Amino acid sequence: MRKLLRGFAVGLLVGGLIGLWFGMNIGKGQPLLSNPFARVTLSERLDRTMRQAAEETGTAVDKAGDAVREGADTVKEKLQSE
Repeated sequence: MRKLLRGFAVGLLVGGLIGLWFGMNIGKGQPLLSNPFARVTLSERLDRTMRQAAEETGTAVDKAGDAVREGADTVKEKLQSE
């Protein structure tokens, strides 16, 4: 019984530490296995933010282009049916 409780306590401690490590990295937007205590320079944060903004902008432009194409196709079909 005592051995079981000791194993449970050790497992809980190890799991908590690993969860804390991963949770800090997730909260900072870093890869899971990176050092959560490492300082991220301003230039690294700016680079990451610029890449993310460029990706989101590209996605938004693609969606807008698809919507315009669908609208143009709808108008074309209505004009051809008249």
